[in-house]
Amino acid sequence: MKRRNFYLSILAIAGLFSPGSVRLDAVEAGPVAAAVPDFAHLRIGSGYGLNYGGIGLGFEFNPHLPEKFGTGFHKYMSFCMGLGYMPEGGLAYSFGIHVYPMGRRLFLQPRLSVQYGVVAVVSDLYVYSGDERRSEGAAFGAGLLVTLARQIFLDADLHCIIPVEYDMDELKGGRMRFSAGLSYRL
Repeated sequence: MKRRNFYLSILAIAGLFSPGSVRLDAVEAGPVAAAVPDFAHLRIGSGYGLNYGGIGLGFEFNPHLPEKFGTGFHKYMSFCMGLGYMPEGGLAYSFGIHVYPMGRRLFLQPRLSVQYGVVAVVSDLYVYSGDERRSEGAAFGAGLLVTLARQIFLDADLHCIIPVEYDMDELKGGRMRFSAGLSYRL
């Protein structure tokens, strides 16, 4: 028993284990791995708006990148994608980045977003036979993510759209778009 404690302490001093990854008081149970932070996750939700590609599904992936790519990305940023259906516009999509300036551990998490995808539907006055009824473009937004339970979230965002194919007066609705939905973290 003493010999095993001696070997474990030599291994810890030699740097083969990270500090805190070996508990010498629990020798009979063997080495205990350090806790991995719970930042990397995937959220899947359904809702309405740009985050969900119209009426559809939204995905948000928060990767835990290696330190050589920069620490802290997983605490403040995530990748998002929406796939859905827009009434009068057909299938729609969006993808982008959500930025959480105050971090992700709060009950109310304010966020900023930059997205690209289908942002609006063209008004009937400007659609001719064979023309596309939907307009793609960029969207910049601000919103709030609310933690309802440990793995259940409610989100709402307000986006300002910038279409690339049509002028704003040719599109239905104004420049501002609302998005809301309910999601579950896997």
